[in-house]
Amino acid sequence: MSKQNKAEVAQFEGLIQGLIDHQYGCCNDFLTLAELAGLRDNLLAFRQKGTLKNAGIGNKLALHKDKSIRGDQVKWIDEQSSNVFESIYLKKIWRFIDYLNKSCFTSILTFESHYANYACGDFYKRHLDQFKNEKGRKFSIVLYLNQDWKMEDGGLLSLYPELGAQQNISPMEGRLVLFRSDEMEHEVHPSPTRERSSIAGWMKN
Repeated sequence: MSKQNKAEVAQFEGLIQGLIDHQYGCCNDFLTLAELAGLRDNLLAFRQKGTLKNAGIGNKLALHKDKSIRGDQVKWIDEQSSNVFESIYLKKIWRFIDYLNKSCFTSILTFESHYANYACGDFYKRHLDQFKNEKGRKFSIVLYLNQDWKMEDGGLLSLYPELGAQQNISPMEGRLVLFRSDEMEHEVHPSPTRERSSIAGWMKN
C-alpha cells in the first residue's frame, strides 16, 4: 500500500471511528489545498454566472422554499462531471463508499451532492436530512471550502446527537463531517462577517 493510500485509509478509519464513538466523524484536510481551491473557484464562477438556485425544503411534490428556515443557494454536481476538481472529489468519495461497504456492510448504492453558498447572515434551522416520503439517505457529508475561517466569523455547524451533548463545528477549509442522515439533527448558524461555502452530499441505498 502506498503512503498516499495509507493516509487515505487512515482518514476513512477516523471518520468511521468517530461515527461509532460520537455519532459523527470529522476529518481535516480531506482534500489538498489545490483541490479545494479548484472547487471554490467553481462555486465562485457559478455565483458570478447566476446559476446558483435558492435551496428548497423537502422533495418532489413536498418541495418548497422558505427563507425563514433555509437561506442557502445550491448547484447540484453531475455524477459524470468532466470538471477535474469535481472528478477528484467524486472519486475520493466513492473510494470512501467502497471502504464503508466492505468494512461496515453499509450497502450504499448511490451518492448525490451539491455546492452550497450561504450569504452573510444566512442559516439553516435545525433539521434531519431524511425526507418523510423517501428514506434512501443513510449518511450525510459536508466538505468545507472556506479559506482562513476564524472563530469570530461564526457560521458553525451544530450537531445534536441523541446520546450526547451538542457539538459545534467550525467550517474550516478542507474539513469533512460525516453523520447519519436519519438520526443526526443539525443546524447551520449564520456568519455575521462573511459568506460560507461547502459541498453537501448524501450516500444512499
